[in-house]
Amino acid sequence: MVSLSSLPGANAATKRKNNAIFFASYLLSGFLHELSHVAVAFALLDSYRNSFHASPRDLVDFIARALLGRFCLIEIETDADVARVAVRHFGWLFSLALAVWLHCWYRSRCFSVEPLAKKKSLSIAIEPTVIIAAYVTAFEALSIDMLGFIPHFDQAAKESSTIVYFCGNFGILLINSSWINIDGGKRALDMLEKMVEVTMMRGAQSGGVVTFEPDKSGRTVLSASQSPIIRGVRSRVVNAKRTVLSKGVRSKIEKDNCSRMGNNLSGWSDPAFNPDSSGKRLVRGFFGHTRFATSSKATMSGTHPHQWSPRRFYTCFPFQSAAAVKYGKEPSRPTRTGLSDSFRSARNSLRRVIGTGLAESATPMKNAIRLAPKSQSIGIENFVTHNGDFEFYKINGKYYDTEAIQQFLVKTLNVPMPATVDSAAIAGMMDLLRVQGCFALSARYAVCFEMDGGGPMDPNVEYPVVWHYEEIGKMFEKALNDMIDEKNIRSLEDISSSDELREELVNKVRSSFLELGSSKTLHHRMESVIYALDDFVSFDIEKGNLGKFVKATVDAFFDNDLLHSMRIFIENAKGSFGLCVTTSMDAHRQVLFAAKGQTLSVAFYPRKGVICYGSEQAAVKAGLNYEIPQGKSMFGTDIECVDENAVRLDLDDLGGEICLLDWGYGGDEEPAVSPPNRNLAVYKVMGGAVNVILLHQENAMNKSSKLHTRLVELENNEFIKPLLDDCADPVLKDIQDIPRICANIQEDWRDVGLNRMTAWHLGQCVKKRMQAHVDGLIENHASQVDILVTGCEVSLWAAEQFVSDLQKCFPKLYVKSVSSNKLLGLFGQELVMPSIGFPFTQKTLDMKDPIVIIVSHSGGTFAPLACSNLMQSFSSSIFAVTSEWDTQVGKQLRSMYGDKNDLLTSRIFSTEVGVRPAEPCSVSVVATHQLLTNIFEHICMQIISNPHFRSITGSIITERDLQTLERCNVENIKSLERIVGVDRKGNEVHQLLKQTEEELRAAGDIWSEHILENAKAYIMSFVYIIVTVTIGYPLISGIAYAAGLRGDKNPGDRIFYLLRFLDALLYFWLPQINIFILRLFQGRNLRHRMVGRTVVIGDPCPWVAQSAEAFLSKIFACSYSIAGLNVLSGNPADHLVHRHTHRVVRGSLFVCGRPDGRLTALTTLEASTCLAVNQASSIQSIGGTCESITIGHNMSELPLSFKGIFLETHRPQFLCEKLLDDVDTAEKKARNKDMKLTATGNLKTNRTTFSDSSEHDSSTGSVPGQGLPTIKENEPKRGLSMRRFSSKKDVGDELNVSKRKSVLRFRSKRGMPGDELNTSKHRSSASLLGAYSNMEKEAKSKASKVGIHDTHHLDTVIADLIKETKGHDRAVEIFHSIDADGSGELDFEEFTVAYKKINPDVSMVQLQAMFEESDIDGSGTLDLEEFVEMSKMPQVDILGKMSVTNRDDRGLMQVMPSTERYFGEELKKTAPKGVGAFVLSHSQHLAMELYESRFASMQRFVAMTVMFHQMGTRVESFFPKISLGLLGYRMDRTHSIMRIATTASPVSGADVRDRMVELHLRFKVQKAVNVVNRHYRQWKRNSIRKVGSEDETPDPSFDRNLVLDKEDK
Repeated sequence: MVSLSSLPGANAATKRKNNAIFFASYLLSGFLHELSHVAVAFALLDSYRNSFHASPRDLVDFIARALLGRFCLIEIETDADVARVAVRHFGWLFSLALAVWLHCWYRSRCFSVEPLAKKKSLSIAIEPTVIIAAYVTAFEALSIDMLGFIPHFDQAAKESSTIVYFCGNFGILLINSSWINIDGGKRALDMLEKMVEVTMMRGAQSGGVVTFEPDKSGRTVLSASQSPIIRGVRSRVVNAKRTVLSKGVRSKIEKDNCSRMGNNLSGWSDPAFNPDSSGKRLVRGFFGHTRFATSSKATMSGTHPHQWSPRRFYTCFPFQSAAAVKYGKEPSRPTRTGLSDSFRSARNSLRRVIGTGLAESATPMKNAIRLAPKSQSIGIENFVTHNGDFEFYKINGKYYDTEAIQQFLVKTLNVPMPATVDSAAIAGMMDLLRVQGCFALSARYAVCFEMDGGGPMDPNVEYPVVWHYEEIGKMFEKALNDMIDEKNIRSLEDISSSDELREELVNKVRSSFLELGSSKTLHHRMESVIYALDDFVSFDIEKGNLGKFVKATVDAFFDNDLLHSMRIFIENAKGSFGLCVTTSMDAHRQVLFAAKGQTLSVAFYPRKGVICYGSEQAAVKAGLNYEIPQGKSMFGTDIECVDENAVRLDLDDLGGEICLLDWGYGGDEEPAVSPPNRNLAVYKVMGGAVNVILLHQENAMNKSSKLHTRLVELENNEFIKPLLDDCADPVLKDIQDIPRICANIQEDWRDVGLNRMTAWHLGQCVKKRMQAHVDGLIENHASQVDILVTGCEVSLWAAEQFVSDLQKCFPKLYVKSVSSNKLLGLFGQELVMPSIGFPFTQKTLDMKDPIVIIVSHSGGTFAPLACSNLMQSFSSSIFAVTSEWDTQVGKQLRSMYGDKNDLLTSRIFSTEVGVRPAEPCSVSVVATHQLLTNIFEHICMQIISNPHFRSITGSIITERDLQTLERCNVENIKSLERIVGVDRKGNEVHQLLKQTEEELRAAGDIWSEHILENAKAYIMSFVYIIVTVTIGYPLISGIAYAAGLRGDKNPGDRIFYLLRFLDALLYFWLPQINIFILRLFQGRNLRHRMVGRTVVIGDPCPWVAQSAEAFLSKIFACSYSIAGLNVLSGNPADHLVHRHTHRVVRGSLFVCGRPDGRLTALTTLEASTCLAVNQASSIQSIGGTCESITIGHNMSELPLSFKGIFLETHRPQFLCEKLLDDVDTAEKKARNKDMKLTATGNLKTNRTTFSDSSEHDSSTGSVPGQGLPTIKENEPKRGLSMRRFSSKKDVGDELNVSKRKSVLRFRSKRGMPGDELNTSKHRSSASLLGAYSNMEKEAKSKASKVGIHDTHHLDTVIADLIKETKGHDRAVEIFHSIDADGSGELDFEEFTVAYKKINPDVSMVQLQAMFEESDIDGSGTLDLEEFVEMSKMPQVDILGKMSVTNRDDRGLMQVMPSTERYFGEELKKTAPKGVGAFVLSHSQHLAMELYESRFASMQRFVAMTVMFHQMGTRVESFFPKISLGLLGYRMDRTHSIMRIATTASPVSGADVRDRMVELHLRFKVQKAVNVVNRHYRQWKRNSIRKVGSEDETPDPSFDRNLVLDKEDK
């Protein structure tokens, strides 16, 4: 604080005086500054002026903010750019002008010639301290308003700028008052916050909640027979980039609804919310919504809940249920601790009642309070939360779009449009429709919807204003009161349920209007009313429509309650809707939900006395995580919690459904429903405390299915997973859960869990489809689709890899992966959206009952969820892969097919991961990939178990391959444990087993330093500047001064100019200098560019690079710009070099996954990958290049890469690896044997090469198997490089080598398979490629007896062709020579004789397997074509297809893991003579590729997530540390906060729904036609057979079978 109290000579009194004046002036100038902002906003913004309410509380809040917080809250619309600039900059202009004016005035008065007395009085008024305070305020205003340095305030103080969103509803109803009166509602708010957090996954840029409280304005003194007067309290928040919306919403609720002391909900100790003598207790409810903007910015006015018309008091008549009116009487009074026995017994008499009517469905309620037909003044306001899109509304038979409806609402409601979003228009429509009990509003309804007035778009039509309707309503009220007095009517229900009494009331009112119209002396107000109605109502007795107007008004008065109003809206509106509607007339006992094209679920918790609802199905499970507060309160409870499991009701969003909840009021426990809907079923839930009424849009007149058949149990249900507890680092939690989740998936598959039940059903569908191919019922062509896999983003990427692997194994199987968005664009609407750049059209996809697998881990993404409905029209075999059984897509599939409890028809594959709120996806991707691996194995088993299926699909995978794959699957868990550092039980692995994780995190630390160096250099520069400027001695000048050079002695010395010049250069280059210092201190590369970093991710498996890119980009989505990151990805074996090498600069960060090149099938792929890495790393500038890190299993360094991270291998070796190890071992022994030491100390060895020796045994160190090389002397070696490490190593490389050696030493102690240090583990990809090439040539040379060919010569090719031709001719010759009877077929004995002539070394077991494999048609014999094809089949393939049992000890079809010491051990033992071991390894190529795509790639992805998480954690934790907690963000969230993409994209949700309904109807019709045709054909066949059997002299030309075949066709 600046003060004059420090001036020399100032005494204590002067100091205190100056401090007080400065403090007061500082506060006053700040208040004037904020007041200037408000004044400009009030002058320029109509929205702010209209919303301005100068209540005492608002004034106190404004003054407190301005004086103490020095800020104010002003909501400015998005399009008000000019006003925003004016409001922002006027503040600092005003403060600066005020300070300058005070200063000038003070100086002018001090130097004036006025008398001394006036100057003394002036000094009292304006002290210099006042001027200083004004300048301080002006400086603050300049820094905040002009420069934009905004201090950290509450979220509400942030600038909010509003519009259509993507969103989700949520809310709770606290039926049990203990949630309020014990802990003040704190635990209830905890539950609500959890629901917001889960709903935020659908996207959340803003959110809000509305709740209702008793009106404290003094107008609420009610009699015992009147309804409560309540008001809505709306709390809304626009989320900032780095704040958490769930916490912001709760903070706003506490601010608006909680007491200042204790943070208890207002009313927690109020009898209005607790049981009283009459049982008239208000039920506290919170109705909320989160929004994700899709067509505009997220602003306050566009945030839900929406309200069009502000609160206004109208004369109303309250309604009750028919049962309460019929049987009502005053109840006995309860005691202070609870209700009376008579009241409780009356309540218990209704518990567990499920009826089909209203009063007739239950025991009469004897204790309800009967409301006399007496009017009262009620403040009416309606609130709506909506997710979806409101597109059209039908008025007088014509549809109008949203823009026209908004203009219509402005004219009819006489209220400016509060927001441009379509959801606000729904709130306006509810203002017009919900009119029961109010004649003024009923008259408005009749004018707007029942009378012909030119239509909403007619500019010449002017609608009456509110007071016109109020005057009209008085006439109806008078007629009603007269009728009540005349007929001694005890309740409005008597008139409502009687057509005669309604007609009598209509006649009374009509007569009154006719008298008024014929009167010549009208009051000027009534004249205005008649004039306002002139465009709509004619008072002509004969031709007028006055009767129609009066009848429409009376009907609306009695009928248009909350349920009927929503029914009218849904029937006339087009769009997709997930709605929650609450009104001040009904919120004390009712709330309404509606679903049409958008999901919505309601959960009932009878034991806890709470109801949760939400658009996100998982959000309503929040009630499982919280128990009812325990303790005592001054009030009892009128709710007896019953011992029933919690259940959930999922509304029918496809057909459209409305749900009304009515919990009663004042002892009236039956639902208050108007006559048009009293035929609907009433269901009692929550032990009878709550009534549920359901109305289906498709056929509202029919009774819906029983409620209890639709309820899903949430408690004591093994398929329902509770929400996860909150944790500090959700991303780390996800990564550490990977081994446990993958192990659980495998265990569940082996233990015959739900996934195996679904797999059994999938297997039946696959068999049915394959049999249809075999029978020729399905036409084979390029557009055919046998299996269709669909999804979005990471789920689609995992699905594409699954499809790729399946297609490789079955080349003739038609498997396609298509984005769900593309399917919706092609089939989800009448106007097709073309897939430009993709070969997908309605004609190129032959969708005739394919097997559909929907991959959606969340189960709630819009496109896959819509496809689950859309695909019904094309397929009867739809399956889903999701995170748990209880998801939206799971609900859709369960509702489509049979009994939901029939597990044998289960269609849900579940990873059991549950709801994961972290947006960077790790465990969800890996779990989906793992589950798809099990599904892949199961499909393969189903197909290869049948020779006909193998033939029709062109199967190349064998059961032996599946066993190899399953062994890799089992061992994969151990590899994942080493990578993440946590075992399958959730415990940390031993420190000695964490080397891989530590190495990955060390790499992440290095890269995080790259990212943070600019921020750290900025801080160092800031500290240097502050220190040197404050003390007055920059570095160089300070050194000179310390050395004795004083400027005061020689001020003109030029050396001081030079020193200052050098200091100026130092200031200019200070950030770069600091970065150099940091790099030197941390040992990082000095030649990197000093700019923002770019990370390029490469991997040969596309899903790895794509998923890792999404993961890393979301990790840094909310980071500050000074620590930002650009993320790219590519395929190093394809396009990475072309797309990204031109972007390589010094300091680019490149991480690339390497396939396991030790396997012959992957050697060339690794070589291509390494080449791409080397090419990128070779692009240098000033000696620097990109910093590349490789992650893989082959432990060979790349000469140009910065670091290589090698993952542990836990699988057994493949045959090729074993053979190469044996070669290296034999070579090493030979070298040691022949090694001679010369006199000079040089080593000499004989030159060696390899030859084939199939007689060696691996146990003796020689080379096993035919075609394997042995040692020969004095011949050149061909490509077998023994180099293990690159000669070029930097510091990081040496560290890698040392760590790797320690790991290898540890592995050798553990005795793991393949732990010995052998050369095959350390060969480069080029060395491996050369070695395997030589081995293959040696094997071919041995088999062909031709010799080794270094290149493919023309002679070799011609010789191979001649050999193939001779082999074919010989097979034909042998076939005819053996086929002695000339039948053209060979049985097994003839086949054995024939094949022995081709290859005499084959065994009988092998011959049996070959015969069964070749007998495609299953006839038990081979024809010529089958025999020739069999003779061409390589013996290796035949051996691979030999029978391998894949059933467990229970007889279940199960892929059993291989028990071989190395893969191919049994294959090698059973190989016939003449088949070399290296040739046998070719049969494992498919298994090697599947190992790479299913497991090795998964391990690389998990390794990348560990490394990237460490990067993100270091950067995330840096900013709170250096700012003392003022700065910070959460890396598990992005700015959009959209974990689940529920947006209706690429087509409208309404279009998709309409198309689904249409296609579903067509499917039903086509199904009926097929049934009729089938029965007709059967009748025709029976008739033909009957005619043929009865005809004694049949026509020889009559072929009955031919006729039958034609009929079938």
